Amino acid sequence: MRFAYWSRELAGWGLIAVGLWQFWNTYTLLTNRRIFEAGPSAFIAFIIFRGGLHLLKVAVAAQAARSLADPAQPHTRKASRMATRSVAPTPVKTVVPGPKSRAAAAAANGMAD
Repeated sequence: MRFAYWSRELAGWGLIAVGLWQFWNTYTLLTNRRIFEAGPSAFIAFIIFRGGLHLLKVAVAAQAARSLADPAQPHTRKASRMATRSVAPTPVKTVVPGPKSRAAAAAANGMAD
């Protein structure tokens, strides 16, 4: 597996070098006043250079992921949350729909006649 990391790293640096070389070719085309040939050359150089940067990012991410803890041994933390309480304005029993008699509603609310 170490070879996969180094191969991505080397391929990334190689693509960056090829991209920079292509940018140099674009510069020489522009100094020779070959503007129409320089446009596609600059686009190709940009794509190759960005591909090299992406491979380097992937290689560094793979190296960082290798140094993480083993997922077979889960790391658990103790939950430190405060106890919650209801902030509802009315109790649930009084919200239930349907007709009620005045005595039943008063008994449900805790009021006596």
